[in-house]
Amino acid sequence: KEVGALVLVDAAQATAHMRIDVQALGIDFLALSGHKVYAPTGIGALWGRADVLNSLPPWRGGGEMIKEVTFEKTTYNELPFKFEAGTPNIEGAISLAAALDFLNGLGLNSVQQHEREIIRSGAEALSSIPGIRFFGPDDRAGALSFNVEGVHPYDLGTLMDQMGVAVRTGHHCCQPLMARFGITGTVRASFAVYNTEEDVAALAEAVAKGVSMLR
Repeated sequence: KEVGALVLVDAAQATAHMRIDVQALGIDFLALSGHKVYAPTGIGALWGRADVLNSLPPWRGGGEMIKEVTFEKTTYNELPFKFEAGTPNIEGAISLAAALDFLNGLGLNSVQQHEREIIRSGAEALSSIPGIRFFGPDDRAGALSFNVEGVHPYDLGTLMDQMGVAVRTGHHCCQPLMARFGITGTVRASFAVYNTEEDVAALAEAVAKGVSMLR
């Protein structure tokens, strides 16, 4: 801010898990991804301060982003049309709005509390497995990342998939962080509004069984 830099927050991972106040953050832009908030793929949203958006030139030309064209000049349309050239992703936008209405109907504070409790329960259920190592703070949001000593995360994830428990393995698009921890990847179990204690039990059972098969 002191040197005039603009601040963009990538909130793709956070939007489904917590309430975000862009005014309180004092940022210039915030981006979110639709499929992270239960909407289809191929849709997202960019929030920006009106004064900043008005100062920026359009990034693409096409229908709706022009207000008036003459041989002498071109006048761009008002926000948000200035940045929405051509035919929009209509069904995607409708689906994204429905997904956000769904989350707001549940209440993001309630969503956050539920996920914290279910993740805490998951960590407790897995903590009895010898050699398990958790990554991240105790106050987690949305995901529980871990490794088990002597077990490759990919091998464990593959076995868990065959047991009907879906997890993600690998470096999760953050290889520098993996290097910081001295590992090649982790197993990541993600939790959402629909997960229950039964899911936690299934996760713990699959991890324990997979570890016993690989050791």
